[in-house]
Amino acid sequence: MAHTYYGSDGLILTSISRQNFDSGLSRVDCIYKCRTTSANDLEPTLKAGFRVPDRPEFIIRENATRKDETDGFTTFTTFGFFGSLVTAPDANNPIPSVLGANIGSCKLTTKVLPSAAFGFVNINYDLQILGDTLTRKFTMRKTDSVTTLALPKETLSATILLATATNLSIQGTRYSESELEDKLSKSISGNPFLVTTYKSGSLSQGLVSNPEIISVNRSSFGEYDEVTVTWGLKYNDFTLTIREETAPGWVGESFWSSAP
Repeated sequence: MAHTYYGSDGLILTSISRQNFDSGLSRVDCIYKCRTTSANDLEPTLKAGFRVPDRPEFIIRENATRKDETDGFTTFTTFGFFGSLVTAPDANNPIPSVLGANIGSCKLTTKVLPSAAFGFVNINYDLQILGDTLTRKFTMRKTDSVTTLALPKETLSATILLATATNLSIQGTRYSESELEDKLSKSISGNPFLVTTYKSGSLSQGLVSNPEIISVNRSSFGEYDEVTVTWGLKYNDFTLTIREETAPGWVGESFWSSAP
């Protein structure tokens, strides 16, 4: 027996589901039905780049799939995306962050001025550095640039893995950060009654710099991009100037200690 359909000639939404991601991206999956006699006219409204009917904030990612049923109706399945915009990753937005690490390098020049005023003694090192990185994933408009993003406020630290001397007399000699600090705090002549003005921690302070973007990965979801940005420290060549001084307690040709 034939049936007469008295419903709408347009698309009828029969199912919808939504998924929200930590990055701020949202996805809706929709199923529509319509009379097969109207399907050819309605199909172009479900093309990629168009807005999802009934959910206009969502942009269709791919052309809808179509299935013509034997009951005189056609089923369209489509999905679209919407993004909550993020313009300041260090603001009070609940954006997950992942701390990582990377290897960098720079050159260190130490200028040591001996107490005998023989002029500066330059000792040069190649530094291999392990530093923190910060990675965040969020959404942006496809036309926005990551260069407009504020720098993250998290403090990123760095440590020297290896310092290799490059001066000919000691070329290839390797030091850990603590060994290099110990070396810089002593007289270059080896005189036990001379010490330097080197302050503990000066090496790490010399490495400190503002975070900068070191990698970007963008995936397009219509009007919005899901963006993964990694920030890290940039290591510039730097110089430490150190002066030798008489050790505390050294008087004339004798050395005394206040210890009992």
